[in-house]
Amino acid sequence: MNESTMSILLIVGLIVIFYFMLIRPQQKRMRQQVELMNNLREGDDVMTSSGIYGTITEIEEETVLLEISEDVEVRVAKSAISRTFAEHEEPEEETEEEEKAADAAEESEEPEEPEESGDTSKEEE
Repeated sequence: MNESTMSILLIVGLIVIFYFMLIRPQQKRMRQQVELMNNLREGDDVMTSSGIYGTITEIEEETVLLEISEDVEVRVAKSAISRTFAEHEEPEEETEEEEKAADAAEESEEPEEPEESGDTSKEEE
């Protein structure tokens, strides 16, 4: 191969690396943000990108009304919502197998009492 072919392969390789390292993850984040904005419901607990926590009380086309304290509401852009907290989900109850495994792990962590033996090598030192 000559130098021009190698330089073309190098440029193509860099473009592929940039695609997988920069462009593709950004597109994935954008899809997740659009999905989040489309799935907002009244009563959802959310956090904005500026760190304000609140409950959605009203949803409009491009904005939402957040109740951040009792009788205190703030209008923010939908795109400013960075995270939702699922209040509907309850913690799953542990199954019997998980409980047994947890009990066994706790028992194995308890220190065992040393048995007295005739070995006095430590005392002789």
